[in-house]
Amino acid sequence: MWRRATSTSARPGERGAGASGTGRAPRSRAQGFTLIEVLVALTIVAFAFVGLLGLHNRNLAMVARDEDLTRATLLGRQFITEMELIEQFPETGTTRGEFSNAPGFYWEREVEDTDLPTVRRVVVHVVWDPRMPNACELIYYIRDRREPDDITN
Repeated sequence: MWRRATSTSARPGERGAGASGTGRAPRSRAQGFTLIEVLVALTIVAFAFVGLLGLHNRNLAMVARDEDLTRATLLGRQFITEMELIEQFPETGTTRGEFSNAPGFYWEREVEDTDLPTVRRVVVHVVWDPRMPNACELIYYIRDRREPDDITN
């Protein structure tokens, strides 16, 4: 005995009448994002961009400060070299001045005696921002080369 299967489902390749009997396939939820989901995503992206722009501004300020610090260091080294060549052995005390080739930058020099009579300690501050007077400080020891070394036999 053969049994006959009865089914309302259509075979592959055939189009059935569907549940409503209208000949259309059942309607499924539309694929995509809702307006609320898009707005939430845009809000998150906007907050992320605000944070990134803040970091970018901070990085630009740090680059400018680093450029000033590098320039101040080079100016300080130039000043020390000129001091060695011109003054050779500066007098003790504090002096100040401006750099002729760098407007806005000025120097302060403190010369102190040390335990050795032919050696002096020189502290050079290069300042470009009065709020940070110690941002660039170079400490240098200079020997008096004007007097020959005393050689005893």
